[in-house]
Amino acid sequence: MFTKKNTASLIKAIALGVAVSVLTGCGIAAPKAELAYAEATLQSARNIGANEYAAVELERAKNKLNQAKAEMKEGNNESALRLAKESTAEGELAQAKTEAGKASASEKQMQQSYEMLKSQLK
Repeated sequence: MFTKKNTASLIKAIALGVAVSVLTGCGIAAPKAELAYAEATLQSARNIGANEYAAVELERAKNKLNQAKAEMKEGNNESALRLAKESTAEGELAQAKTEAGKASASEKQMQQSYEMLKSQLK
């Protein structure tokens, strides 16, 4: 039969099991959507020419995405989520720097064309 000591130990074991189950359930889900968004942002930056204008930011985005994938495989979803968001931010920065670089190059080319036309009209 159950003794007082056995019953107390059983109650403690059950309480511990419930606590572990509750804490495990409180963890965040695998950030699959965030990883997909980060990957799409990275690919978009590559497609617009970030290799030329924002290579450093592009590389950082790629590295953080790879780290996020590794963290998710290990079950560290919170860390994976943070890294995926950082990768997205780096990818967006690479896109912005690329667009700014292209605009600057276009402005420079238009200025040169203007100067050439101006000199021809003299």
